[in-house]
Amino acid sequence: MTLHLKFTATAISKKFILPIFLYLLTTVAAQAQIGIGVQGGGNFSKGIGSEFRSSNRIGLQFGAFVSYELNRYFTLQVEPGYTISRIRTNETTQALPNGINRGTRSVDYFNLPLFAKLTITPGFALLAGIDFSKLLNEDRYLLNNGLPAFNTNLNTGYALGVEFGKLYFRYRRQNGFSRINDQSDSYIQQLQIGLRFRLL
Repeated sequence: MTLHLKFTATAISKKFILPIFLYLLTTVAAQAQIGIGVQGGGNFSKGIGSEFRSSNRIGLQFGAFVSYELNRYFTLQVEPGYTISRIRTNETTQALPNGINRGTRSVDYFNLPLFAKLTITPGFALLAGIDFSKLLNEDRYLLNNGLPAFNTNLNTGYALGVEFGKLYFRYRRQNGFSRINDQSDSYIQQLQIGLRFRLL
């Protein structure tokens, strides 16, 4: 009898509790308004500082986004992604031990911007937030003294954005990225344009 009761209880839990749990899980997720998607596009980047030329170079970026809607107007959004920024160094430091020859450099970053998003209309939104970035190809470009030319620590900056439906624009400023001639005040300025697609 005891064995039969245990078996019946187990069968009931599998038959009813599991579906109820799955229903509650999907309901909570739907009510939380969590969105997941992918995005990608191109960018125009330049290094700002005495060691860099101010002309823009073309790069690219791609990644994902996860959004959490607080209400119909405000959303928190994180956009992990991979970015190739192309910048050009000039000849001012090429003879220094902590300098580098002139040329165009492609620096690859993992980026993690955290946005507060204001939805003006269903197809138009403004974004602003803090931007974290980590250099991925730190051994590719070296100073004349053999040390990495670009900051290998976690960099911070800020980002601003606009979204028109699936089209997005971003302005990013990435601070303290360069070690050329000890330039802690240098930064990368980047304009991004691309397409985004919500999957969930």
